[in-house]
Amino acid sequence: MSLLEVENLRTYFYTESGIVQAVDGVSFEVDRGETLGLVGESGAGKSVTVKSLLGLVNSPGKVVDGSVRFDGRDLTECSERELRREVRGSEISFVFQDPMTALNPVFTVGNQIAEIVEYHTDATESEAYDRAIELLDDVGIPDPEQRVDQYPHEFSGGMRQRVLIAMALSCNPKLIIADEPTTALDVTIQAQILDLFDEIQAKYDTAIVYVTHDLGVVREVCNRVAVMYLGKVVEHAPYEELYRNPKHPYTQSLLRSVVRPDERVDNLNPIEGTMPSAIDPPSGCRFRTRCPVAVDDCARIEPPRLDVGPDHDSACILYEEGYGTDEPRLHQRGKP
Repeated sequence: MSLLEVENLRTYFYTESGIVQAVDGVSFEVDRGETLGLVGESGAGKSVTVKSLLGLVNSPGKVVDGSVRFDGRDLTECSERELRREVRGSEISFVFQDPMTALNPVFTVGNQIAEIVEYHTDATESEAYDRAIELLDDVGIPDPEQRVDQYPHEFSGGMRQRVLIAMALSCNPKLIIADEPTTALDVTIQAQILDLFDEIQAKYDTAIVYVTHDLGVVREVCNRVAVMYLGKVVEHAPYEELYRNPKHPYTQSLLRSVVRPDERVDNLNPIEGTMPSAIDPPSGCRFRTRCPVAVDDCARIEPPRLDVGPDHDSACILYEEGYGTDEPRLHQRGKP
């Protein structure tokens, strides 16, 4: 049994303009000790998906359907108190995108880490403080005995992100959800944080769901990848397979848009158009309005996720029997 099993998850936002179908039938699994990347453009529904797992979607948003089974327990049936006391921060931890807003500026970083340890365990105040020092050392912060008593503003952006990761590790969670944790950091610091996630996984055997729009990040840290477009997973595969043999036209288009050292910027092939509104998504395949290989039936039929290889599925009608092709490829390229 997988550690995390998400099935047919739907999260809608009920607004005056209409119902925003932010997450609309998402399914995926995460095994113990592995990293799954959730990839897609802004507006694809990635962040809403992971927040839905922990009941962190605020009004007017609501999880309207589906199940989230974590270690055999359906989190959608848990009360807010159960999630807060028994799941968030202890079994599942969240690393947010912006550490400056996630950290409280009026408390030391040690105090904030120790508070989580005391809340979820039987540790004394002294034991929690010692644990905070240990964690700061684990995430590569120098002189942790001194820095444990410093405030967030005394840390650089990369160091603040390390503090957030230390907080996420404080109760030895089985799963960490990282929502674009390197977006606000420069390239050198991004690489250090990605290396840190690898070290954490090796030491703690923690599963990770890594949310990103950056395909380069996925290559560095993820075992498997789920590609999202407008609230749906359109392709899922091990990352090596996805990069070497992308099947869905959207995934192929994303890879064609990646900047490579051996290419000129004017040789890039960006995806035409913009993502439609989740209030009134296109009928049939939601990518069809931007897809260069769309056929008439794409407007009529919502494609299921079809097996296209070992542990590889793609939601494209052109893989269904009768369309005369199993390769609606836009390009042939190796791993970027």
